[in-house]
Formats: sequence, structure tokens, C-alpha cells
Amino acid sequence: MDYTVAVVDDRSVTFRGVVEVLREAAGIRFVGVIPTLGECGPRVPGSEPTVVVADPFPGPPLPRMLPGHLRLLVMSTSQHPDDVQTALRHGAGGYIRKESDVETLLRAIDVVASGDFYLDGGLRAAFATGSSPVDPGQAAAPPGQAPLTRALTPREREVLRLVAGGLTHKQIGTRLGLSKTTVDTYVHRIRQKTGTPNKAGLTRIAMGLQLTGPALAR
Repeated sequence: MDYTVAVVDDRSVTFRGVVEVLREAAGIRFVGVIPTLGECGPRVPGSEPTVVVADPFPGPPLPRMLPGHLRLLVMSTSQHPDDVQTALRHGAGGYIRKESDVETLLRAIDVVASGDFYLDGGLRAAFATGSSPVDPGQAAAPPGQAPLTRALTPREREVLRLVAGGLTHKQIGTRLGLSKTTVDTYVHRIRQKTGTPNKAGLTRIAMGLQLTGPALAR
């Protein structure tokens, strides 16, 4: 199946190279360069992208709601967990580093276009430890903006995994030997710590942490 893919122009050498790769890649129909994520609609019939590759950091805030058909693959120089978290909360289907090789880029597009989630290995490792692979000289996150997993306890991770697996709070309580009220409290804490208000966001975070789902970078 051919995927229609567009690129948001950030005027970088890397993204000019991405455009050339996509023009030549088998199974991909490159439909053009767009100036912003807010201009993802078709310019001509049949040109509407399925996947948009973009680096939104630094830049204006991500759109709260992307069109339902659209899958965003972030390809960014930023490797800070806070930025990854922001992308996930706004519905990104994947996040890879800007220095990723062609194989990683094409695999990420395939996974994201299929409706699954892709987080490349180095970023996933940073999530797992609550650390950041950015340069030591980069400014630290402001107080209250901790990396995604720094404060999650093992029990909270287990509850997050089960929420992402589709269990109700009552079913999670039965599985873990907890009351529903206790599970409610755990989920509330997880949402507070991750800044994620809904189940869809929690599921994306669980996927990013490799707590669930088969379609993750290896």
C-alpha cells in the first residue's frame, strides 16, 4: 500500500535530504512540502497526506487537534523527554531523532501510517530511565516539568500498562488485588505526573515506554 507523505519545511539541510529520500522511496507517494502543520489539507484532489514529517521544536505550540486522518511523525533535533511528552500529548504517532538513518525514517513512516506508535531506541531508553540524551549544556527543564517517567513508581507503571491494555479500573483492581478507589487514585496520580488528561494519551505514553504494543522500535 502506498502512503501519502508530506514534510513541513523547517529550512534545514536535514529536511531537504528527507524530501529527496521520500521522492525516491518505494511505497511512498510524496505530496509536497507544506509551511506549517496547520496547512495539511489537500492543495489538489488526492494530495492530502496520510503522514506528515515535521520538527515542531522550537516553534509555536503544536495544534491541539490534528485532522483525524492525519498521522504526525516528529523528526527532531530535540531529544528532551519534555518535548517527546508534549508531542505525545498532542497526538503524534511517532518521534525519531533528526540524525536517524534512512531505514529508521522509512520504518517509522510505515508504522505510523499503519496506525501504530513508533519511538526510536535511543529516545525509548531515555524514557525508561527518566534521563535525557541531550547535551549536558542544555538548560534543565523548569521546576514542575520533570521528564515523563521520573516520578512514576513501579505500581503506577503497572497500572498504566493495564489501562493501556483496555482494562477498566474495576478489572485492574481485581487483577492487582486493589479496590477500585485505589486504582482511581493511581490513575489520577499518573495523569497529574504525565500531564495527560485522557486514556488515549495514557495509551500513547505506555507505548512510548514499551509497556504495551508490538510496534515499537527495536
